[in-house]
Amino acid sequence: MHKFKNRLKYYLLGFGLGLVFMFFIFGNRACAWLPENRVKNMLAEKEIFVGDSVQYLMQCQNVTNDDVYRLLNEEGDVDFERSITDVHPKIYLFQGYKDKKDLTITYALGDSTTEVIDFEFGENNCSTVLSNSHKNVVSVPEFKIISIIEEQKIRILDKAQCQMDALGLTNEEVLNFHLHATNMVEMSEPRLEPNPFYWMHGMIQNVDFEIKYIIGDSRTRIAEIIGPVETDCK
Repeated sequence: MHKFKNRLKYYLLGFGLGLVFMFFIFGNRACAWLPENRVKNMLAEKEIFVGDSVQYLMQCQNVTNDDVYRLLNEEGDVDFERSITDVHPKIYLFQGYKDKKDLTITYALGDSTTEVIDFEFGENNCSTVLSNSHKNVVSVPEFKIISIIEEQKIRILDKAQCQMDALGLTNEEVLNFHLHATNMVEMSEPRLEPNPFYWMHGMIQNVDFEIKYIIGDSRTRIAEIIGPVETDCK
């Protein structure tokens, strides 16, 4: 019995050290099995919509798309006491802060989509007669796209390398492009399976460029570059 206790003690000690090590290496991704992180992942992995009346009220109080995604990441906490999970769709309230004030956003988790159905932020002096029947996609904010692009090592594909050479771009300019570019929502496919992609627009040396990023299982691939002149790269 004494040997068993010693073995159990060393096992638990090793297990605990392993968790700490994984957290420092992988951050919150190492704890995806925790209830709060599971809820965040379930909500964030689906396309997020907002009805017209809720969107109007959000704009009136300066609650943005960035806030919608920000609370689904590290900055928000699930209020399990106020959430309702025995209905369909399930209702989850997330608490966070904006401009040093409390911000709560309510999400409805459906089979294939997530919807922002309510929020609480400061004094609400706004009103609307919109029905909320028309739904709009909450576009993925730039900070989230940057995180997705940088989550894996970035590789420049042959066609993009050819275009870089033809357009006189350096590796550094192309690899840092996404840091100051904006998402081209109409051309991007963030929910495409198995390889979602983003088209980003920005400036290099005061010239407009567009770059396509394909998100793979182990690599982010720069697949195509469009600049001021056409190239014959294939």
